[in-house]
Amino acid sequence: MELTEPRPKKKCRLTENLPLPMIFKKDGTLRQFKGEFNGFSVVVEDEEDMKHLISMGYFGKANLSRSYPQFNQSKTEIIRERQYCKRKELAEKFSDKKSRKKVIVVPDSDEDEDYFTNLQAKYQIDESGIKETVWLGLEEAFFLAGAVNCLNIYYQGRCLGLDEAWSLFTTNDSNFIYNYVVYYYFRAKNWVVKPGIKFGGDFLLYKQGPPFYHASYVVIIDIVNENLERIHERRSMDNIPLLGLNRLCETAGKELLVCQVIWPRNAQIDYKNISQVVIKETLLRRWISNQERNPEHT
Repeated sequence: MELTEPRPKKKCRLTENLPLPMIFKKDGTLRQFKGEFNGFSVVVEDEEDMKHLISMGYFGKANLSRSYPQFNQSKTEIIRERQYCKRKELAEKFSDKKSRKKVIVVPDSDEDEDYFTNLQAKYQIDESGIKETVWLGLEEAFFLAGAVNCLNIYYQGRCLGLDEAWSLFTTNDSNFIYNYVVYYYFRAKNWVVKPGIKFGGDFLLYKQGPPFYHASYVVIIDIVNENLERIHERRSMDNIPLLGLNRLCETAGKELLVCQVIWPRNAQIDYKNISQVVIKETLLRRWISNQERNPEHT
């Protein structure tokens, strides 16, 4: 069975950078980035830190931009009416209104055929003080802190040790330990790993990064013991749901990869001994008789 080549994106203006944000200072030490745990993810606010994390390994997601974060924009931001109303509400509750900028507000709905014909944009003043930040998933944050050793994670004003961060993340997300094992596994294979919820999976796998290639695989995680008995139900693994998800992946130009995580019995797995976990990959494809039949038997 031949594997499908990753599909490159057109009109990419970015240049490929290092696969990991490892920047050595003049004294030979590794530059440390700073992130703040907010109960859901780890937020990076420093502009230089954001640029390095996004461009070197494509870690995290910008909170305002759809792809690469925008800094010091000279162009006026265009937002929807609902976004402006939400920002106005936030400004009234939390903002000191010292940060003010002009925005262009356009109507919400763009489904009508005459939307652009009757479009009436207007200038408004945004006083919410919302600025661009990068949000790291828990798996990304711990990988940078524990494996790459380039991120300091803060919580309630204190820098956390690795054991503290591990305990905090596992408490806040019951699936964190399984997600991290799989995330580490594919990062070690030089894939750029991003959340897969948009396509019904756990992760998406990219070659080099989202600006350069479309995602090649949608990954779903299946946790089993040594006897291949399912010990953690994340989703239905019956035939019909898997076939439906596989057709969705085909429509989006991706392939479905089942990541079977064989969890050792009576073992306390943490970031120090994840090598004890065995991972098997199964690529799901729809069998099409006139394409897959051996020509010698026709």
